[in-house]
Amino acid sequence: MNIPTQIHFPKTISAVLVTFLALPLLVSSCSDEHKAQALYNQAMVALDQGLDGAAVEYLTQYIVRYPENPRIEEALFQRGTIYHLYQSRYLDAVNDFRELLQRFPQGNRAMEARLGIAEILEKKLGDCRLAIVQYQHLISDYDTVTDNDLYQYRISHCYYNLLNFEQSMLEYKFLVANYPTSSLLDDAYFQIATILQTVGDLKEAEKAWRKYIVRYPDGEQLLDAKFGLAATLEEMEELKKALAIYQKIFDDYDNKEALVWRIEKVRERLKIRRR
Repeated sequence: MNIPTQIHFPKTISAVLVTFLALPLLVSSCSDEHKAQALYNQAMVALDQGLDGAAVEYLTQYIVRYPENPRIEEALFQRGTIYHLYQSRYLDAVNDFRELLQRFPQGNRAMEARLGIAEILEKKLGDCRLAIVQYQHLISDYDTVTDNDLYQYRISHCYYNLLNFEQSMLEYKFLVANYPTSSLLDDAYFQIATILQTVGDLKEAEKAWRKYIVRYPDGEQLLDAKFGLAATLEEMEELKKALAIYQKIFDDYDNKEALVWRIEKVRERLKIRRR
């Protein structure tokens, strides 16, 4: 009697058997996805209800338990945003955004994460040097050009805060030359004049102030530009011209105390000059 060494099942029975054996794994996978979705939903509900502490707790559990889940990029972004905007935990926010960029450099939230890092470094942590690097990446690494003028402006402003006036002026001039339709042009011209006055290049500062005044007769900073022009003329010993401008803007200028001090000083210098 021949005893078969292998049992051959019909194909239909084999397919059913394979499906049956794989079923626990499939059920487990579906169960994990369901739990992950439920935990993430809890975090979002808590955030909508203003419970930022609970939202962070749920998101942290989600990130730890399901590190490979498709929503992990969004979870890191949401937790980083809560740290930034709701809890003032700026270093934790930067860490989450940096992890997001490391894991998802081309992800849907990558650009927003980098912007978050840049704004925290500049405005909350006062680290303009590192902020400049992030703003430069925002300009060079992404296809969108919608806010590139804003990032260029922030770079210029950061250099000013670092007291690197020469580089700051170059960056503002780059903004003017490369983003001619930017809504920030008004302020860029104003800042260029301010820098020229600050570094003592008075003739160029006078030209820059006059250029601003002619270019933006209805500009928000028009009165400040006229004050800047008068202050520059005062430093150039053009005292009568300076006094005339100070007096002309007196009624509309908000900082009356500064203006009165300037007028009195110029008048005193004129008296001394007449002696």
